[in-house]
Amino acid sequence: MIDHSLTLALGGGAAKGIAHIGVLKGIEEDGIGVTAIAGTSMGSIIGAMAAQGMGAVEMEALFRAIDWVRLGRIMVTSVSGAAFHDMLRESFGGVLIEDLRTPYAAICCDLDTGEMVVLDAGDLAEAVCASSSIPGVLPSRIIGDRRLVDGAVAEPVPVTAALAMASGEILAVSVVRPPHRQENGGNIMTTMPVQIELPSVFRRIEGWIRRQRAQTTENGISARVSRWESVFRSFHIMQHRLATSSRTEVPMIEPRVGRFGWFDFHRVDEIIAAGYGAYREWVQEGLRS
Repeated sequence: MIDHSLTLALGGGAAKGIAHIGVLKGIEEDGIGVTAIAGTSMGSIIGAMAAQGMGAVEMEALFRAIDWVRLGRIMVTSVSGAAFHDMLRESFGGVLIEDLRTPYAAICCDLDTGEMVVLDAGDLAEAVCASSSIPGVLPSRIIGDRRLVDGAVAEPVPVTAALAMASGEILAVSVVRPPHRQENGGNIMTTMPVQIELPSVFRRIEGWIRRQRAQTTENGISARVSRWESVFRSFHIMQHRLATSSRTEVPMIEPRVGRFGWFDFHRVDEIIAAGYGAYREWVQEGLRS
């Protein structure tokens, strides 16, 4: 069992990645320090919040309070994905990675070379945008001379980057495990008090949503590669890497979130509970061993 500090490797998985919040809540309850965070895709978003100093309960409040139906309508009207990236810039804009409280890296994939790219300095919002640019759903991002997409294409759980950053024992969290027949939606975690004050990032997001119109304009995002071409290239890269790479063995938590859809953001409570429950099971297994 961990009794000092952790370096976290938080994987991608869209809405399933909300389970990371449950894992973080358990870590905080146990008084374990987090000394570095590597995040891919949704893991990069949750990881960026944690690296800024936002607690798990605050994140829970944020995700629970967002009107996902209204936000979804805004996203749908932005066919290039501009609205999603605008929201991330609203949340993380003006922050440099090197100024974060906790060392942090967002993991991306170079669409042209297939290489994993670790963004551990520079603009936080741009790094998170690039790491969460799901091929075929969101356009690639140009950073420097690289065309970057979702880091899950290169490494679904960023263990390699976490090993390079490690200043404590590494704990990986993967949310891409297929569902099991016995999985159910039981809530293992108590509900957060409703009177908690919402974090400032929520107020910024709400303000951004109110400023949106039915039609969003293109804002300079590169369209040099079509979405379908991006999908095909990315799948080829993923297949190649998975076929030729070997898995590094580190402790890994796998919340039972297979029953949730990739865009089931409205099921916040259940997904966070799954992450928390998986963390508690991992702790108990460590105590027994």
